[in-house]
Amino acid sequence: MAIPPKLGQQLVPIAKFKPSMRGFDCEVIVLETAMPTTTRDGQIIHTFLVADKTASIIMNIWGNDGKIIRNGDIIRIEGAEAKLFKGFMQLTTSRFGKLKRVGEDTMLFRETPNVSEMQWVTEEESRSIGSAEEGRK
Repeated sequence: MAIPPKLGQQLVPIAKFKPSMRGFDCEVIVLETAMPTTTRDGQIIHTFLVADKTASIIMNIWGNDGKIIRNGDIIRIEGAEAKLFKGFMQLTTSRFGKLKRVGEDTMLFRETPNVSEMQWVTEEESRSIGSAEEGRK
């Protein structure tokens, strides 16, 4: 049985994530685990496909926190961030964010849409695209 959210805690569903959102709370189930990667400066990044009842997204966890996460775990993230990496949105924790395992295998979820597969553009990129299209008219 999953642990209920704290009184007054608002969990943001994946489908409502927007690029550059920060400091929100969410709850996801881990669907797939990828092999950890190591950056040039030796940092370890653990990558997961996670979902909730609205959508799925790639989640990256830096450092040792990712070692304890397994497929089927239900994770509550406090202080989450939705970031763009090469134009695709990913979920991660802020520097002071917290991960907590609140259950296992008992959460309804949707694998589609996967918001990490959608190409996003920044407002600045959108303005330059609009300017270029205006110039063609």
